[in-house]
Amino acid sequence: MFEIKHAVGDVVASDTQASVAALDNALATQSRMCASIIEAAADSQLPIAATQSLLENLAHGINGLATSRGNMVVAVRELTRIQAGSNLETTSFGCPGGLRPMNSASLELMD
Repeated sequence: MFEIKHAVGDVVASDTQASVAALDNALATQSRMCASIIEAAADSQLPIAATQSLLENLAHGINGLATSRGNMVVAVRELTRIQAGSNLETTSFGCPGGLRPMNSASLELMD
């Protein structure tokens, strides 16, 4: 069994929650930026080709953020696995019910 100080668990949980929030915020902000550019291009009557490369690059960035968010899900599962093998097994750090182990069919989250 791992022996983890409660204060250390609090720090890791706080940093994890902040990281998820930052990814979600970045994803939302870039999505809004994409919509703003489409609206600005339409309002300015720009030809379709004028913003194509820009939108493709923004979409690539949004996809990268979504991929990073998926990687965070895997990291949180690993943290949950480590916690389950420690003295902090029954301590809640803010993820109700934790994350279920992944199965091949889905990324099931909380109950």
